[in-house]
Amino acid sequence: MMDVPRTCRRCGAGLSQEARFCSSCGAPANALDPTVIARTEPATKPPPPEPSPPPSLAAAAGRGIPPMRIPAGTALSDVYVVQGVLGEGGMGVVYRAHDRVLDRTVAIKCLHTNLAGDGEIRRRFVREARVLRTFSHPNVVSVYDLVEHDHLLGIVMEHVDGVNLAHHLAKWRRRMPIEEVRDIFAAVLDAMDTAHRQGIVHRDLKPDNILVTRGPAGLLPKVVDFGIARILEGTTYTVSGALLGTCRYMSPEQVQGDKTADHRSDIYSLGVTLYEAVAGRPPFGDDNHFALMMAHVQQAPAPPSAHRPEIPPRLDALILNALAKSPSERPQTCAELKERLLEAIEPSPGSITLPPATSSVPPAPILRDTDGGEAVLVPAGPFLMGPNRREVYLDAFYMDKTPVTNRQFARFLQVTQYRPAHAGSETGRFLAHWVRGAIPRGIEDHPVVNVSWNDACAYAAWAGKRLPSEAEWEKAARGADGRKYPWGKAEPGPTRAHYGGKHRGTSPVGAYPEGASPYGILDMAGNVLEWCEDVDDPQFYMDGPSRNPRSTVRPARPLYVMRGGSWIFGAQSLRTYARTSFEPHYRFAGGGFRCARSVR
Repeated sequence: MMDVPRTCRRCGAGLSQEARFCSSCGAPANALDPTVIARTEPATKPPPPEPSPPPSLAAAAGRGIPPMRIPAGTALSDVYVVQGVLGEGGMGVVYRAHDRVLDRTVAIKCLHTNLAGDGEIRRRFVREARVLRTFSHPNVVSVYDLVEHDHLLGIVMEHVDGVNLAHHLAKWRRRMPIEEVRDIFAAVLDAMDTAHRQGIVHRDLKPDNILVTRGPAGLLPKVVDFGIARILEGTTYTVSGALLGTCRYMSPEQVQGDKTADHRSDIYSLGVTLYEAVAGRPPFGDDNHFALMMAHVQQAPAPPSAHRPEIPPRLDALILNALAKSPSERPQTCAELKERLLEAIEPSPGSITLPPATSSVPPAPILRDTDGGEAVLVPAGPFLMGPNRREVYLDAFYMDKTPVTNRQFARFLQVTQYRPAHAGSETGRFLAHWVRGAIPRGIEDHPVVNVSWNDACAYAAWAGKRLPSEAEWEKAARGADGRKYPWGKAEPGPTRAHYGGKHRGTSPVGAYPEGASPYGILDMAGNVLEWCEDVDDPQFYMDGPSRNPRSTVRPARPLYVMRGGSWIFGAQSLRTYARTSFEPHYRFAGGGFRCARSVR
């Protein structure tokens, strides 16, 4: 009598008659319940067995059952169709799935098989999932459902299209803008204060557990993985796997095994995370588990300003206060920590405040500045940046309609008595086109040139403005449709821009109205190259943050970005994504600048 062919009830792979486990997915060969996990389409032909695992995975299998990967197309509870893997960690695998009932994308975090088989861990996991299903906050990843089966345990969660805070910080080259730190952590602290008031303590707050996505009003952080540390408390897993990542953010009372650790333990972990966000590194960097944990208990951290001098003093003091060894010496609630955070970080210079959102008064499309210029509103929204046309979102800002003129710069010198601080040959080029310190007749309304990045920053600070970021400059020139030149696709001509050295020297600002950008901003192509505030980092330009990027990390000898071509260079320099860079003290006859303002 012939043996009946055996197939795995989970993944459809062929099984030998003697097999106890499926060689493809690791499921027991005698699993008979196809109702919780079933393929959406029956397999007409058993797939070939997967190749032997690599040595590292084989070694892991020797210590326990390896993680089971659920194949794409598998239905869980006849509701959630697995589409692929989003990520995997020491605790489990996170899948992207489609909710067939509510027609939405969800994320499902499934415990590794060795953890799901532990009765105590299962009990805690189910308990925490049920608690979190009743908790809702816009800055917390929502828990929708629980998937439970003999060999599968998972939480169905809101799918967040974003990155974690660790990745977001890396995009900023570990130098996130202080104001962005304020906005992200104010929202996280609001979420944690709500959770604490409901008796929910996270116990594992760290950058990996804060997701950052784009919301309608700016960056939207969302806290994830509540209760995971409690699920694993007291098990052997707590001294293996991803312990080092957790150790960097553990409170002293957690390190000492204090079972009564409360919400103030979360405040300490948030203090460590906040320290890393502003300083670019955690307070204690040892890679040895024991040394790292002892540092939390015994060692005083260096002030964050030791790693980043421009950190506001009140923020410096607040972070150290949150890292107090004794819980009673820290801020006692996340609400208090949030209030002090907002007080510690003032709005940046060069910004204006819009009417409240409830006001019917829209922001003015044109501002007439005290320095004699006009600034044009560039509305908030996405645009296509760089030659690769990646989507970048910028908050609203004002951009000067034309470059700063000789007349405007002369007024600045008259009022401030400014003189360049940098010594050397470059100082002699300062305003080298002027005659004995005076503007030659006829070029009063030409753009000022022979000014360095340092000179431009000094003028902007006096005028209550700032230099534009490289992204702001490009959006003001390019518009939201990703055009090649400010005026569109048509090639440059003599009525659109001043370029190519055809006429020696600059032309009056605004002399080429046919070359206006989509926002009506003039001279974004030709006449003068314009300084931006960004340090030149080509990789940051191509793959930096997708919201309000600013390259501010300064190497030993930084170069600063200039944009827009000039009267000296050819047509290729007029492209909206053409860029170059120079040292901050460099001055030449084709370099000027314009200013910008933030809108708040």
